[in-house]
Amino acid sequence: MPAFAHPPFVAIELDRISLPGEVTPGKILEIIVLVVAAWAVIRWLSKLFQLLGGKIPRSRFLMKLLEPAARIGIWFAAIFISIRILAPSHEAFLASLASMGLAIGLGAQDLIKNVIGGLVVLVDRPYQLGDRVRIGDAYGEIDHVGLRSTKLTTPDDTRVTIPNLDILTQQVHNANSGVPDCQVVTDLYLPPGTDPETAIGIGYEAAACSPYLLAEKPIVALVSQGFDQQAYLRLRVKAYVYDHRYEPRMMSDVTSRATSEFLRLGLLEGWKSRPPGGSRA
Repeated sequence: MPAFAHPPFVAIELDRISLPGEVTPGKILEIIVLVVAAWAVIRWLSKLFQLLGGKIPRSRFLMKLLEPAARIGIWFAAIFISIRILAPSHEAFLASLASMGLAIGLGAQDLIKNVIGGLVVLVDRPYQLGDRVRIGDAYGEIDHVGLRSTKLTTPDDTRVTIPNLDILTQQVHNANSGVPDCQVVTDLYLPPGTDPETAIGIGYEAAACSPYLLAEKPIVALVSQGFDQQAYLRLRVKAYVYDHRYEPRMMSDVTSRATSEFLRLGLLEGWKSRPPGGSRA
């Protein structure tokens, strides 16, 4: 045997492999029907999970977690079956997988990285659907976890799409970690001469009277000194809202109640100029 000849056990007989060259209209029609069926099943399951989550509030987070897993599984199954339709023999099936892997690897490297990031997110679970998180500069409720990207809606109803690859390289701050309630932090600014005990009492009462309060968890009111063009006393009120979707409403409610009491007691008259942030409290 010549020195340059391949050993028999690594020889590849391409003429014996039946590549998916026999693409017939029937096979194309089968794949189209398969894709449409997969899409329809995903839409049906999505509505079913939403319906179950609405009727059984305690299962809402579980339903939102199952939805992306089911979606990914169905699409992978559809791709697998499509390849089997085009390449029914074992050799052709393996050849098709190899060709597809090479094409995807060369032409969709960023997509592959994002898909891998999506799988890591599903396994590591730094968040799940329905969680309120901060990723980079974006903060809001996770409403879509896909293979390529994660989407969240901010409190001002802005939709933010974040590639899954970016999520792996950024810090993820999760406010509720799969439970309905979350902590609400409200900062109020007062003149530096304000009595700290009075400020703490007002902040505590403002949170305790809020209709959005989760009474089973503690309320914490703290004061600290700061300086931003002028000295000020910062009152920070920490309390829990019973449903994280009402976080902005609770923050507004606590601010409104506390500010009304500050004005009634004349505690805001000590400002020499506009307070930090340009607000009166």
